[in-house]
Amino acid sequence: MYFGAKAQCALSLSGQVTDLDDGQELEYSIVTLAELNQTTTTNRHGRFVFNNLCAGNYKLLVQHFGCKDTVITVQLQQSVKLQIRLPHSAFELTEVDVMDKRKEMRNTQVVSELSGAELDKTKGQSLGDALKNITGVTTFNTGATISRPMIHGMQGYRILILNNGIRQEGQQWGNEHAPEIDPFIAKKLSVIKGANSIRYGSDAIAGVILVEPGDLPDTASVTGEVNLAGFSNGKTGAASAILNGYFDRLKNFNWRVQGTYKRGGTVRTPSYFLSNTGIEEKNFSYTLGYHYKKVGVEVYYSQFNTIVGVYKGAHAGNLTDLKNAYNRSKPLDSLAAFSYEIDKPYQDIAHELAKANAHYHFAARWRLKLQYAWQYNIRKEYDLHVPLSQQSNVKPVADLDYRITSQTMEGLIEHDNIRSFRGQFGASFMHQSNVYLGRFFIPNFLNNTWGTFLTERYVKQHFEFEAGLRYDSKSLQSYYYNNNQLVSPLLKFENITYNSGIIWKPDTTFNLLGNVGSAWRAPAPNELYSNGIHHGVGAIERGNSDLKSERVYNVTVSAILKRKRISAEIGAYVNKFENYIYLDPSGKSELTIRGAFPVFNYLQADANISGIDAQVNLKIFSHLHLIAKGMWVRGWNESINDHLVYMPSDRGEVQLKYEFDFKQLLKENYVQMNAQYVCKQWRIPEGGDFASPPGEYLLAGVEAGTKITMGKQALYVGFSVTNLLNTVYRDYLDRFRYYADAQGRSYNVRLRIPLTIYDKK
Repeated sequence: MYFGAKAQCALSLSGQVTDLDDGQELEYSIVTLAELNQTTTTNRHGRFVFNNLCAGNYKLLVQHFGCKDTVITVQLQQSVKLQIRLPHSAFELTEVDVMDKRKEMRNTQVVSELSGAELDKTKGQSLGDALKNITGVTTFNTGATISRPMIHGMQGYRILILNNGIRQEGQQWGNEHAPEIDPFIAKKLSVIKGANSIRYGSDAIAGVILVEPGDLPDTASVTGEVNLAGFSNGKTGAASAILNGYFDRLKNFNWRVQGTYKRGGTVRTPSYFLSNTGIEEKNFSYTLGYHYKKVGVEVYYSQFNTIVGVYKGAHAGNLTDLKNAYNRSKPLDSLAAFSYEIDKPYQDIAHELAKANAHYHFAARWRLKLQYAWQYNIRKEYDLHVPLSQQSNVKPVADLDYRITSQTMEGLIEHDNIRSFRGQFGASFMHQSNVYLGRFFIPNFLNNTWGTFLTERYVKQHFEFEAGLRYDSKSLQSYYYNNNQLVSPLLKFENITYNSGIIWKPDTTFNLLGNVGSAWRAPAPNELYSNGIHHGVGAIERGNSDLKSERVYNVTVSAILKRKRISAEIGAYVNKFENYIYLDPSGKSELTIRGAFPVFNYLQADANISGIDAQVNLKIFSHLHLIAKGMWVRGWNESINDHLVYMPSDRGEVQLKYEFDFKQLLKENYVQMNAQYVCKQWRIPEGGDFASPPGEYLLAGVEAGTKITMGKQALYVGFSVTNLLNTVYRDYLDRFRYYADAQGRSYNVRLRIPLTIYDKK
């Protein structure tokens, strides 16, 4: 009888609490066993358990913020697992301090993120180089110092970058400039692959890049971190610090300050230095927030300042030297030595951003968000040669000098689940002006753009369906001289964007995502009117004032599998363009008083871009992981019945990672080996380019990292070697591959020091 009673009281009652409308797992639900007066809370997966129960009848009270209290009667004769789905309640907010930490809905397109340890590995790199770690993302480079992200074979104006929630507007002079963003400010880098023009505007054809700082603290504290990074190639060093705080005596206010300094010298290929490839950055930002009950306000200011050397070997004195440069295995200046000095040609860039936003929860499920931002960009490009009108002993004057001011405003109303629907309605406006000094390349212009949109999402446990519609209107007035007469053409563009997507989630381990839609963009000022030497890329570019709006029809399908030992993600996409705008290498060169340069023209054609991304993460043993990635892109120019120029070649990558702990001092240790194989790009249009595509190449690398704990202080140390084999290669997506090899081996070290100066808790 004793053993029988013991067996009867060894039962368990467990379960999972999810949302009735959308199937989300409800963390921090309160579950009370009334008869025994026992209470527990659910974990992050919504799960709970009561052990050592006797047989009998029990009542469970399940509570979660925003849901109706639910009572469940259970007749317990054996251990039971429950699936509990809570419906929403229709209550009003009273004195609840919301703090605006609403969980965002999943996108119907794949969203890839870099955060935590994966983001730490990229510290000190440019934004473009950091994002290359995401499958489906490559970079379009101008030598060793300028890197721009490319998603699914598309770059420039087809990718929208949101810097702390604001559209980055520093690329209006052309696609050949790196984004003026300090990656050290980011707590997370996200890439939404596929058209997202409904929410973010007509430019987001290829995808959206989100540079997201961390949340401001909501309890009395002062915390932060210091990041240090060093790279042997270029002898580059970077230091960044950030502090976050919450005022103890001044309730509801929080703040953040951040600053970065980076300096690097001449970059080296495996066999020679690339002259004049140094860089220097000085960046800082401030944030102040106020949150109280239903209201929140935040103001933000940042500055990004950099001087970037432009490789001298891309500038030839005559047509013969230029032609020979295309065919040399080594440039003429291959005897250059290391230096931190940045000489002409170079770029001097400054970017300022100020923003203010506010949100107000005016009902239980409704929020109003308002945002205003001001941006000011200065870009100066210095010619290799002194202008004829300038004395050689006088401080150099920029050959190209542009000043662009952008002001954006946005209003947004959004609601949470109402009869399984969740949506947004919003409107935005931008006023932009550009003024140039010095030589003409792009005209002065005024750009006014406004748009309005509506999206709704229907959410159930096993599927979600979303549809959206947007209207945008743009007017562009430019001012320039034509045959000594001032002309001011006014161009107006307007169109509709639409999109629909679905998420099918039959269980917690598998999701299928599909998206169908259409987007558009108007031609940019440089695509329309650029005319002359662009020293940043060592080329002559000519715009086309007859360009029309670009329209794309796209389909994306993605499958995501997440199980205990394996996770996998595969995505396929098709983009059909009408009036696709591209920069075409003419194959011709011109001699000017500043030297000889290749000529590129802006053209337009009907085109198709399609491809597949894939990634698999296999847990071989408890500490050993195998990660494999692959990317396949095809571009076809229907107007000439040939391949599109500047499409990424096929590539694959394998990573083998071993994780382990070593006693108490060293934790979170890992060692990782990487190998990336990039095929030769055979699929190019016949003729026209200045040199044949470079050959295939294999890049190997190794990484290691650890967490060192000394008392209460933790130190995160990382070490890596890139291009471990010192491979000589050139990449097809590098504008300077005509003249020189890519970077050689580099030994890199990173240190992150988290700080807790004060914490009231």
